[in-house]
Amino acid sequence: MHFKEKLASGNPVYGLTLTIGNPQLAELVAHIGFDWLWIEAEHTSMSLETIQAQLQAVSGTQTQAIVRVDCNDQTIIKRVLDTGPDGIIIPSVNSKEDAEKAIRFTKYPPLGERGIGLARAQGYGLNLGNYIKTANDNVATIFMIEHIAAVQNIHDILQVEGLDAVIVGSLDLAGSMNLQNDLGNPAIEAEVQKVLQACKDAGIPCGTFAGDPNQAKARIKEGFRLVTLGADVLILASATKNLLDTVKQN
Repeated sequence: MHFKEKLASGNPVYGLTLTIGNPQLAELVAHIGFDWLWIEAEHTSMSLETIQAQLQAVSGTQTQAIVRVDCNDQTIIKRVLDTGPDGIIIPSVNSKEDAEKAIRFTKYPPLGERGIGLARAQGYGLNLGNYIKTANDNVATIFMIEHIAAVQNIHDILQVEGLDAVIVGSLDLAGSMNLQNDLGNPAIEAEVQKVLQACKDAGIPCGTFAGDPNQAKARIKEGFRLVTLGADVLILASATKNLLDTVKQN
């Protein structure tokens, strides 16, 4: 089942963010049963080779892999898509113009202007024709809504043809509101809820990052569909600290 088919099912899709860039880790997590993995290439030092190695490790499992690129740039997006992810996350989509540009970069003609090449995504040329015919329908395009300007423009952004889902980036949203040192401020959550409601009205799946299982369950009840249940580094740090603290207790 393609990632876009999971989105269309109406059920929550459970993900995990990968920042370490290790293919063995990606393979392990994929076999656990997550619906999707968020390969984080914006706030990490991952190279294209590292991204592709993780995609290769995940292939053959029931888990899809989505890559967040570091900017809304045609060349970067083209090269990442050619590594063969099931979808791509575009950061900092703050306006309808940003959204239209992202679609041009992620879709083949006539919807966009993605370049045609030979790489892993096209089976190194062996599956070129079929991939070109199906990629616009099968490869998900997801926008990050992570600035107060994006919230203000959300209805226009959601109208852009080719968009499959959005994810709210609460931390950067808080920063754009000058509330990065006050993350519990209810004004941030008010803006998050505006995005969620706009997505419900438009029939576009909305995603979020959940810091713990209780928060994830609460977000799902609110109507969030793409729920990222944590990040590899946070889980590793929490588990190892708990292990050490438990052993050292008198």
